[in-house]
Amino acid sequence: MIQIMPDQRNSKATALMLLAIAVLLVYLVFFHWFVLRHKEYAEEISDLREQLGRYQVVASQREALQQRLSSIRSSESDTALFFGQPTFDEAAAAMNSSIGDLVRSQAGDSCVIVSRQPVPSRVQERFEKVTVNVRMRCDAEDFLKVLHGMETGVPLMLVDDVNIIRPRARRVSNAAPQGALDIRFNVSGYLK
Repeated sequence: MIQIMPDQRNSKATALMLLAIAVLLVYLVFFHWFVLRHKEYAEEISDLREQLGRYQVVASQREALQQRLSSIRSSESDTALFFGQPTFDEAAAAMNSSIGDLVRSQAGDSCVIVSRQPVPSRVQERFEKVTVNVRMRCDAEDFLKVLHGMETGVPLMLVDDVNIIRPRARRVSNAAPQGALDIRFNVSGYLK
């Protein structure tokens, strides 16, 4: 015979098991979606808090970034430091002219330019470099004035590879002043 009702001995265990199944079914039907949705919301809130933290860090740097931006904008006005000529040859000619003008204005007749020779750059750089090899005879004080004028003037001219030779007394030419040094150096500038 089939027994539909459980034994009295197992009724407590069966009742507890049926209660657990009923609670689980109620949870799955009515609350599980709610718990999962709130778990998703919690993850989304966590992500948004993280994102808010990053935005707050960026926002706290706003003044520093604005100052940097204004310095970049002001550096755009530094374009006067570049030669305005479109080609290497024109910029080299302008540099030669500037060097001659500086020597005349800073040193007068005490300095003589022996030679100026443009040298194209062999290395590709962001801005095209214009270099002129200069050889001149000048005394030390006047050369320092000319050098200062080159490195502080506009457009910017950078002096490097300076070689100074004191010629022997019998080798000094008549055109150069007595006691003049034989000075060789490179002057460089950049095109826009």
